[in-house]
Amino acid sequence: MNIGILEYDEKIAYQLEEIAREQCPHGQVKVWTNSLALKEEIKEGVVYKILILSLEQNPNDIIDYAVRLQDLYPDVKLIYTSQLDPVMFEVYRSVPTYILSKPLQQDHVKASLKRALQELSLSRDKNFTIINKQGIFTVPYKKIYYVESDKRKLNIYGEDGLIKSINLKISDFLKFEHGKYFLQCHKSYAVNLMHISQMEKYEIIMENGMELPVSQSRYMETKSGYVNYLENE
Repeated sequence: MNIGILEYDEKIAYQLEEIAREQCPHGQVKVWTNSLALKEEIKEGVVYKILILSLEQNPNDIIDYAVRLQDLYPDVKLIYTSQLDPVMFEVYRSVPTYILSKPLQQDHVKASLKRALQELSLSRDKNFTIINKQGIFTVPYKKIYYVESDKRKLNIYGEDGLIKSINLKISDFLKFEHGKYFLQCHKSYAVNLMHISQMEKYEIIMENGMELPVSQSRYMETKSGYVNYLENE
């Protein structure tokens, strides 16, 4: 999962980055000191699931940009930082998850990230979206049964078979935040736990009858993940 931080004050940026890495040890954290760099990276197709945005400079521009981002990526969770100011009322046009006031309090930063992670985990209607030279591709995670790595391509399968082939590694697909539902059961396959009908030793049977291999090295992890999913549903 990617977490982006836009902060103009280096000291505050470092503080936010440290807390983000502590709260999300498996996440990828990126810090920008100007909004142009943020926009350029997102334009290149990098998807961030949590964005911490400072409103200290050009707040209306940042909020307008955040609104457009949420139109494109409905799953993105926004956390704003700002001195108390009338502009704070404007941020609600973009449905923020949390608002942090400065000077920052560590407990508040942790609480904001915890809430964003909880909201992501609870949503079953999240979308997988990727922007690349092929265009923009979006599909709800719940419609994906499994993905298959095929050399440099990733084949995405649904109930009726192949949905789309895209240029993406399976490891990069798994970096996207997709809640608790996807698990890599084999070096070439990642399965959506929602659509497993039966799991046998070294084999998974999907709701549509498709059979997927489970590698010996990943069997215990896959079994444990599936049992945990069933217990928490």
